[in-house]
Amino acid sequence: MANDEGIVSDKEMVGPIRRSQLALLFQPQLTADGKTIACVEALIRQEHPTRGRLSAGELLRHYDTVALREELDWWVMEEACRQALRWPDLSVSINVTATQFRNPDFARHVLALIARVGIRHDRVELEILESAFIKDFDMATANINQLREGGVRIALDDFGTGYSSLSYLLRIPIDKLKIDKSFVDKSDSLQSAAIIQALVAMARALGMKVTAEGVETSAQHQFLRTIGCHYLQGYLFSPPTSADAITRMLDEQMRVRHAMPAPAPVPVRIQATA
Repeated sequence: MANDEGIVSDKEMVGPIRRSQLALLFQPQLTADGKTIACVEALIRQEHPTRGRLSAGELLRHYDTVALREELDWWVMEEACRQALRWPDLSVSINVTATQFRNPDFARHVLALIARVGIRHDRVELEILESAFIKDFDMATANINQLREGGVRIALDDFGTGYSSLSYLLRIPIDKLKIDKSFVDKSDSLQSAAIIQALVAMARALGMKVTAEGVETSAQHQFLRTIGCHYLQGYLFSPPTSADAITRMLDEQMRVRHAMPAPAPVPVRIQATA
């Protein structure tokens, strides 16, 4: 809100952009059969007054310093957690700037925010890029350990596109790997299919869940389900959409589930005894 001199209060701004222009969309991650929403990823957008809805890439051009990116992170994290209170059976996945994990107080602040909002800790999943570990591996790992001890889950985003070695993966306490869309796009080639299959097998062997991003065709869905991906995300199922639309999708999912006929009872044979 502007004061009498037309100056906008800091409380109405998130960095250089009005709070009222920021919006979150949510893209579902479905179970491998494509029928049940298990998680939603929060994605930032800007509702520009003249240019309409701007993508995250266009929005982030305004957030060109570490401090501004981190300020936006905290807005997204709190807003995503508040919206997720509407969906008690879903987890919410939130992208976090790499530098946050190098801050020794990051985990403590995250856990305090979650407690303040009132969402269960195990319903919050933070996504981090591989490159976040390279500059300060020990501090990033310490933050992740503290978050996981508090119940928060950690996903490694865009796995396979960065430059960290597999040895990092053995040392990082990660709950989920997200296979990048660039691999899924080429899953009809032998080389990409072999890489995806190897990544899924490795992750499962390490006790991690796997989400494949960018699923756009039935053939990709079938392949990813066959090789053991736990979750699937992409336009085949839903584009990023509003919180209200997620609620409607969950209502429809429940309606379909209740409309399914109950399984026929198994006949029990009672043998007469002599």
